[in-house]
Amino acid sequence: MSDVKVSAEQFRPPESLAGVQTRALWIGAAGIVLSVVGVVLDREQFFRSYLVAWVFWTAVALGCLGWQMVQHLSAGYWGLVLRRALEAGARTLPFLFLLFVPLYFGMESVWEWATEHAAHDELIQKKAAYLNVPFFWARAAIYFAIWTVLAYTLSHYSRRQDETGAPEVTVRLRNISGPGVVVFVLVSTFACWDWLMSLNPHWFSSLYGFYFVSSTALTGVLFMIVCAWWLAQRPPLDRLLTPKHFHDYGKLSLALVMFWAYMTLSQFLITWAGHVPEFTIWYHARNSGGWRPYTYFLVIFHFFVPFLMLLSAALKKQPSRLVLVACYLLVMRWLDLYWQVAPTFHRELTFHWLDATTLVGVGGLWVFLFVRELRSRTMVPIRDPYFPEMVAHE
Repeated sequence: MSDVKVSAEQFRPPESLAGVQTRALWIGAAGIVLSVVGVVLDREQFFRSYLVAWVFWTAVALGCLGWQMVQHLSAGYWGLVLRRALEAGARTLPFLFLLFVPLYFGMESVWEWATEHAAHDELIQKKAAYLNVPFFWARAAIYFAIWTVLAYTLSHYSRRQDETGAPEVTVRLRNISGPGVVVFVLVSTFACWDWLMSLNPHWFSSLYGFYFVSSTALTGVLFMIVCAWWLAQRPPLDRLLTPKHFHDYGKLSLALVMFWAYMTLSQFLITWAGHVPEFTIWYHARNSGGWRPYTYFLVIFHFFVPFLMLLSAALKKQPSRLVLVACYLLVMRWLDLYWQVAPTFHRELTFHWLDATTLVGVGGLWVFLFVRELRSRTMVPIRDPYFPEMVAHE
């Protein structure tokens, strides 16, 4: 263990975060105001666009929670330097539950099983014990309660670690994270079944949960890259975030792009081999009309293009280039999420201006909350037993 001495004063949040917080709030408010206008003009489209935007930003927060637990288990330097950002992102989850509530008023515009028509659909009625409005919202509350307990418990012990530096606190964080990862994956699986897979209640996939979790993990890493790039240009993290960290983030991105592609292909091959109408209807909607070229577009630009770019070790070690790839992939993540949702409602490929305003509105509010949480603590866990060693070997 190194004898390098550090203090909390050295790692105060940069003053420029206050400006980011203010701008995010104004941008988010503008997006929300425009989206509210959309409720009047096209109520159904608003709720459909809002679902995509909300799930996208929720995936960012869930990615922060998941990678935070992985970091506690691995004690890797790649995550130690960004632990405060991961904790701040995870602590936004209860606020995201509040942002989920507006969908209650438009359930019939989004989920077929919540409409009056469902009473005359034999297959939906067989699933009615699970797919009903009260149980849907009860499950959502349970999901967010579990995620919130995990996020705030980890943050609580992380604060205690800063205050005491006691080794048993580090052990406690690791002991929570082990079963926490398992619970996180299980809860996230049920959540994506409810919010996305049930958009078409006649279809189901046993791999959809893994598909969603892999997408969430990728989204979390991409967000880490963007945060690391911004923080690396400002004290106090400008001397801690090195090309080695970005190389690690790039390697994680490459692995998860490949894993996302593997999950996507596996789900398709199982569906194709089974050739059961209840399974194939989901892919038929995405492989016909204007959606067919869009599907090919995702295959090329969400997998092949970033895969080839991220093979470059030189690119992964250059933050200014890697962050461009991360931003590009975040756009692909939204386009992939849109591909999962929109064909349920539109036979032809179409985009609506509400897709943009809801994304900006929810995103601006989320960034505001994230930065507010990030500013509430020191930028690094200075009493973590591995932190002095990381500083000594920066």
